[in-house]
Amino acid sequence: MKVGSIRKLEELKSVLKDTHAIGPDPVYWVFSELSDLNWANMTVIAPGSYSGEYPKTFGHYHPEDAADETYHLVEGEGVLMIQKKHTENGVWVPDMVDEVYLIKAKPGDEIIIKPQWGHAWSNTGKGPFVSYDNWRSGHTKADYEAIEKLQGLAYYLVEENGEPKPVPNPNYKNLPEVVWITEEQFQGGVFYKH
Repeated sequence: MKVGSIRKLEELKSVLKDTHAIGPDPVYWVFSELSDLNWANMTVIAPGSYSGEYPKTFGHYHPEDAADETYHLVEGEGVLMIQKKHTENGVWVPDMVDEVYLIKAKPGDEIIIKPQWGHAWSNTGKGPFVSYDNWRSGHTKADYEAIEKLQGLAYYLVEENGEPKPVPNPNYKNLPEVVWITEEQFQGGVFYKH
């Protein structure tokens, strides 16, 4: 196993609700070349707070022709925010999203992400958050550009009375209401109402 990347606070500030916040630094580490052949990467997110916002991954989209990505939560408490791209006449409109889901995951959960879904993990627990993923294609600057330009995903996840609360990102237009779902309800990138 080797360190694939380290996301320092200075690099994450452009997608935080409070771009001047202080808190854990580095925010997260991505390790690659795992000995388990099923998984390509392990991400470890520090616990803590950035002016009330939970530590999180930067957030990204995948190219439209990309393979699905699967996440497997190993340890800790976390919420995966996923938002579906909005298109008009076949053209992606980055500052609008069609759906936003929050998945409160537990160790052992596996979540499949299709390319049309932007996504980021937040560590909502008191200890480190650890997940595996099978993403082997690497990332390009383009995967992160729209999210950085809009200062994050459609909502910020903040702590309120000990619980995660979504706060709208004002840089998006016509935001849909957030829907809290389980890992079982979002399989293959499709929301199933039980």
